Amino acid sequence: MSHSLTRTVIRCLGVAAVAVPALLATGATALAGGVSGPAFYVDHQLYRTVATPTDLSGTGAPAQSWDTIYSFGAVQRSVATAAPGDPGFNGGRWQVHAVSLTGTYAAALAAGDHDADGVLDAADEVQAAIAAGALVDDGVVKYFVCTVNPVPHGQA
Repeated sequence: MSHSLTRTVIRCLGVAAVAVPALLATGATALAGGVSGPAFYVDHQLYRTVATPTDLSGTGAPAQSWDTIYSFGAVQRSVATAAPGDPGFNGGRWQVHAVSLTGTYAAALAAGDHDADGVLDAADEVQAAIAAGALVDDGVVKYFVCTVNPVPHGQA
């Protein structure tokens, strides 16, 4: 294995080790006794979840049967591409893509925070930061199922 490939594999494993537990931490709360607190954004709105102990990796399901959650680890809340009522929403079937900064979080915000609210809180903002090179999509690290429930106003 080449030195650069080895570094890439180690980097991806490191991202997965940070990103997946951070994303699913709210799920542990949910399994312990109810709905999580604010967990992720969809189109500038906060959502919460009740995670299930599922691992759908290796099912061979086609790519279009999943929606994407971009997991930032401890940098910020995750961002999902769809919610109930959106065309093509897959009912809470997720593929988690770990994303990592190439520089500072401020640079990622400058590249993608279209509404200037100080957070990347929509898929188009995350994708703009990726296109600008401020974020890297490190690939799929998990497939699972969880609900998507809007956070009531005033509970953010």
